[in-house]
Amino acid sequence: MKKNMILLMAVLLVLCWYTTVGSFMSSEKNYQENVKNAETFEERELYLDAIEEYEAAMQYRKDTSELMLKIAYDYRNMGDMESYITQLKSVVSQYGPKQEAVKNIYDYYSEKKREDDAIEYIVDLKNKYPEDAVVEQYYGQIRKSYYELYHSFQYLEAYMGTYAVYEYEGKKGIIDSAGEIVLEAAYDDIRVPLKTADGFPVKAGNQVYFISEKGYKIAQPEGNYEELGILSGNRILAGKNGKYGYLDKNLEEKTEFIWDDATNFSQKIAAARSGDKWALINTKGEFLTEYIYTDVKRDSHNFCSRYGLLWVNEGKGYRLINTDLEVICEDLYEDVRCFYEEGPGAVCRDGRWGYVDRQGQMIISPAFEDADSFWKGYAPVNMNGLWGYAGEDGKILIDYVFDEALGFNEDGSAPVKRGDAWELIKLGIYK
Repeated sequence: MKKNMILLMAVLLVLCWYTTVGSFMSSEKNYQENVKNAETFEERELYLDAIEEYEAAMQYRKDTSELMLKIAYDYRNMGDMESYITQLKSVVSQYGPKQEAVKNIYDYYSEKKREDDAIEYIVDLKNKYPEDAVVEQYYGQIRKSYYELYHSFQYLEAYMGTYAVYEYEGKKGIIDSAGEIVLEAAYDDIRVPLKTADGFPVKAGNQVYFISEKGYKIAQPEGNYEELGILSGNRILAGKNGKYGYLDKNLEEKTEFIWDDATNFSQKIAAARSGDKWALINTKGEFLTEYIYTDVKRDSHNFCSRYGLLWVNEGKGYRLINTDLEVICEDLYEDVRCFYEEGPGAVCRDGRWGYVDRQGQMIISPAFEDADSFWKGYAPVNMNGLWGYAGEDGKILIDYVFDEALGFNEDGSAPVKRGDAWELIKLGIYK
């Protein structure tokens, strides 16, 4: 009985194998026949019939991407470009960013001068497949695309968030990322706050006060102050009688006014100068260091640190430290630019500019005549007197065509200067 059962099982296994092989051979035969028929129809330019044969062949394959591409090309051969692109996108939708499909979509949009469509599609793929090598290849291409916002200004400052200061006939106002005027140029000085609800500090004549986005006066300190900064770290830098000190958010004095210069607070640390030397202080005005620095580097918005790192100079060169006053890297540099974000910072050695990471390690060798730190993955760089933008691999993304160039903000806008006029450009990936 046991031997009979074993024999029966063996027979069943042989039958199953025979049936499986037979089924596979039959499927393969049908697949090859459908494909051959499709190719014959293509030779006769009967593309609809070819598509029908390819679609029939698809039932015999799990991965139908190759057949779907053949169908896409048949649509292209018929001149049905809408179906061609739809089919290519179906390949990507089902099988991910295959090189051939993505390339054909990108090339089609480029050839048809539909740059916006190319950018939109690649950005969408980047969001879905952030680590994919094929997507990264084409994302690198569209990162070079930008357009002009067709505004002209006498002067522009770097963006703080979505706002920047502009100047017209000696007065200053505020524009947004699109270059639209938020506050008319009616002030001797104006600054962009970290939060608009805190108000914009302005100077008009001999008065300093805060205004809202609509231009309404919302707060003014009592006393004869000559200068007023933004609220940062619960402190407001102010100037009185030619000296600097700090107010709190209620515009009450929190330190003595004893310094010849000072910076905004960030992470409860600021730099203050007396004579020709700088010290680091806390929000109480207490000294974290003595006056030991010949300089503490600050950015265009008067921060010496917004991202936990500071560049300090004791007379021999700039060294990188953190807000705990720990030395990050012993390397010294002739000149530096503050870190604006998580990206690399610009440093100068032997008259040339390169980039270091947040650990102070050189990642782009000094090669530029001038440079600024990275903003949103782009760094303003200068060669032969003109400015362009480099990527984090050191390669040029936007050519050297500007007389001056500042960093891109979170909306992809950047102030640039051509000749005597400042204007705005915007990255295509943010359109």
